[in-house]
Amino acid sequence: MKMKIAICGASLPPFDKDILKKSHEIGKEIVLNSHILRFGGCWGYPYEAAKGAFENNGKVIAVSPGKNKDEHIAKYNFPTENITEFQFTGLGIPGRNLPLVNESDAAIIISGQIGTLNEFTLAFHQKKAVGILEGSGGITKLLKEIAEICKKVGEEDKVVYSKEPRELVKKLNNLNRD
Repeated sequence: MKMKIAICGASLPPFDKDILKKSHEIGKEIVLNSHILRFGGCWGYPYEAAKGAFENNGKVIAVSPGKNKDEHIAKYNFPTENITEFQFTGLGIPGRNLPLVNESDAAIIISGQIGTLNEFTLAFHQKKAVGILEGSGGITKLLKEIAEICKKVGEEDKVVYSKEPRELVKKLNNLNRD
């Protein structure tokens, strides 16, 4: 089943070179599994995943906080390369997190801070499949505990973990078959 997968994660430096490489691999794996990559139009780990998808002829949708391309560039200083389609929300940050997550079938979390935590909680609450790149740092260090504390009606059953990009995308595929 073709999925739209939101890539959520750290967009500001410092970046770990190994996690940048894994982010790129995640983007590639998304394409190899015939999925669509969606991200917040930002830099960092999400952008590296977008590059991995784009370089492998995948569909990459940037869900921008800007109201148009000019604002995307001038106000947010966000990239315009390695993207096949823009969805301009005009909702700013973190407002764009809602359409990013709401209009995706699954999410992958790579490191991150408060914005990524917001994206995780949106996906978790909606019982969407969520893949956590273990060992990527940031908020991912706490997400198992958060999922355990916040579970009410089986949401944690839709959260999978792996240190390996290929395995992480495979686990999301398996969740979406259920």
